[in-house]
Amino acid sequence: MLKPEEKIIRHRDLNWLSFNERVLQEAQDKTTPLYERLKFLAIFSTNLDEYFRVRVSQLRQMKRVEKSLRKKLA
Repeated sequence: MLKPEEKIIRHRDLNWLSFNERVLQEAQDKTTPLYERLKFLAIFSTNLDEYFRVRVSQLRQMKRVEKSLRKKLA
């Protein structure tokens, strides 16, 4: 069973990615003016870039920590 801290982290990641998915859906909507669709694509790209810079790098850093210490941190 997940600890409350782990649930928060996982939910934050999923929320971040689901928000980005909604932004991409807006960009794909043909009824939205082209300029607005380009703005949504720019937001999607920026969000995805930030996600990988922040969250994936944190996960990679956690992976480098010894397992016994990792359990204490989580």
